[in-house]
Amino acid sequence: MDNLVPVLSRLMSNASALRPVVNWLILGCIMIACMVAIGGITRLTGSGLSITEWKPIIGAVPPLNEAQWQEAFDKYKQIPEYTLVNQHMTLGDFKGIYFWEFLHRNWGRLMGLVFIVPFLWFWRKGLLKGWLMKRGITILIGGGLVGALGWFMVASGLEDDPDVSHYRLAIHLCAAFTVFCIVLWTVFDINRERRAFRGDGTSAAKWSRWILVLVLLQIVYGAFTAGLDAGRIYNTWPLMNGEFMPENVTAFNSLWKDFTDHKDGVQFIHRNFAWVVFAAITWFGYSNRRNMALKGGDRLLFFAVMLQFTLGVLTLVTQVWLPLGILHQLGALLLLATLLNVLHRTGRILPAQGVREAGDVLADAVGHRGQ
Repeated sequence: MDNLVPVLSRLMSNASALRPVVNWLILGCIMIACMVAIGGITRLTGSGLSITEWKPIIGAVPPLNEAQWQEAFDKYKQIPEYTLVNQHMTLGDFKGIYFWEFLHRNWGRLMGLVFIVPFLWFWRKGLLKGWLMKRGITILIGGGLVGALGWFMVASGLEDDPDVSHYRLAIHLCAAFTVFCIVLWTVFDINRERRAFRGDGTSAAKWSRWILVLVLLQIVYGAFTAGLDAGRIYNTWPLMNGEFMPENVTAFNSLWKDFTDHKDGVQFIHRNFAWVVFAAITWFGYSNRRNMALKGGDRLLFFAVMLQFTLGVLTLVTQVWLPLGILHQLGALLLLATLLNVLHRTGRILPAQGVREAGDVLADAVGHRGQ
């Protein structure tokens, strides 16, 4: 047994050494969640087009005097949102919407520093090696891509249309959610056995991955609903102003146009597909109520979808009251996180490379000793 001491010491040392990396990644998840909330406020307050230029460095400094504020306001006056919607706006009103877009962009810059600086530090200390190094690089590239997609979204509302493209908004939001998932999956990989996204062959693995498809589709339609401002119509539940499907839902007589580019049809899909997601997760939780491998993940998933469903209904009937709209958006992130927990627990175990291989090493060593 003497030869086990250095092995266990080394493994315990690895666990302690990687704890700062885990804390860094968890902080990243929290900051992404805050970014989602700030982005939601920016959208719901109509602030997203208030800054009409993308200046990654000098854009971090706001207007510092009245002349600079007027210059920024004059640039805003040249875009369709002002000429078609906000001609009544004063400089004081403009400063109010400028604040949220400015905070949104600078929170992104702060996130860049929070991800890049510790990454370089951990790399220098030798804590990021192999798969963890590759994962870190992927996260950095993904974060930069989310920022670029944000400007891609904003640019769609600066020339011909007073609103940003809801397609681009969906791409931007889904990219942010994807980075969040990669960061959280990395936390799971460090704290548990490393697992592939591919399922381990169990029914729980199979059906949880189908549920992911449903949740992602619902998130996309949530983004469409937000981008088209479709949550402010048909503010009754469970029927749409007394009807299951009002005639106007299919006004364009085109499946694509009606259900992806028309606010009535988009809301119809989003509100009714919520029942499908809720039913699928409820069924999954009931079917796996005795599945000890999930370690309660099925119950967390059920509570998350129940909360999100309730927030969705309340957001609708209040005509998207801002606090509820933000909570509903964060609820989608929470639902995705709880589902990711289930996916990781049912993923195929990869060759042990992390801290959690200690038990296997100890068992093998004891076995050899016994022989």
